[in-house]
Amino acid sequence: MRLTAPSTGFASLTVFVSASLWGLYWIPLRYLEDLGVAPGWAIVLTTAPAALVLGVIALWQWPRTRPHLRHALLIGALTGTGLALYGLGLIYSSVVRATLLFYLMPVWGTLIGMAWLGERANWRRWAAIAAGLVGLALLMSGGGSVPLNVGDLFGLLSGIFWSTGAAAIMRFDKVPVPGMTALQFAMTALVAIGVGAMVGTEAFPTVEILTTALPVGTAVAVLGFIPAVVVLFWAQKFLFPGRVGLLMMTEVITAVLTASIFLPEETMSSIQWAGAALVVGACLLEVMGSEAEPKPEAG
Repeated sequence: MRLTAPSTGFASLTVFVSASLWGLYWIPLRYLEDLGVAPGWAIVLTTAPAALVLGVIALWQWPRTRPHLRHALLIGALTGTGLALYGLGLIYSSVVRATLLFYLMPVWGTLIGMAWLGERANWRRWAAIAAGLVGLALLMSGGGSVPLNVGDLFGLLSGIFWSTGAAAIMRFDKVPVPGMTALQFAMTALVAIGVGAMVGTEAFPTVEILTTALPVGTAVAVLGFIPAVVVLFWAQKFLFPGRVGLLMMTEVITAVLTASIFLPEETMSSIQWAGAALVVGACLLEVMGSEAEPKPEAG
């Protein structure tokens, strides 16, 4: 049975709120790193508990999950890789730079939506994309630029992987959410360890460090990640990836604001504030002009 589509406005609102919470992800990652946890293991500690909880639910729903296992694996691999690279970008690069590079995502999302889902981008969509990208450019131009590094590459690639995964979620909308999210978090942990080991030292945390770090990571995973990702994945079943990418730009604002408050080296300039206003304006332009979008047939 096909899902009953909610209003586009309601689904858009859930993405808007969920993405705002994602903008705080850098805080537990940097905290765990300060405790002595290697970057890859910091991501594992904040995602593996969620994979375990959702994995139990997926097994309980196995008769529903099994027919869609192939598509769930595809979605999990794409979005999990995107999340792992984003987390590593937040650690190896600046919070603002990694987040901004991730949010070139609306460009990839719209192109993928047009090529794979038959999405038609009207003038309002292109105007929103233009406003968002100009806003991102202004955000990147203020406060003194630093040379690109491997963390910036992770931030850029994370947006591409996540956009492709978002398109797959909408394309294969019958896949149960617990199954795809459990696989996403499992893939996030695996990719984080693998890629982290390629660019740095990924020693297993000591027992002393784990005693402090594990409760923090578990709380972030269970109380933060699970509700945020489940809501986001549910909404993406009904929204084109380009629209999702635009709405998720609210994460930029949350990340930039909190980083400018808690990280003195990332204080925002007046130019960056202007960019932030354009990013929010792009989201509002997209939501206020939203119309019912036709659902593509799953293939």
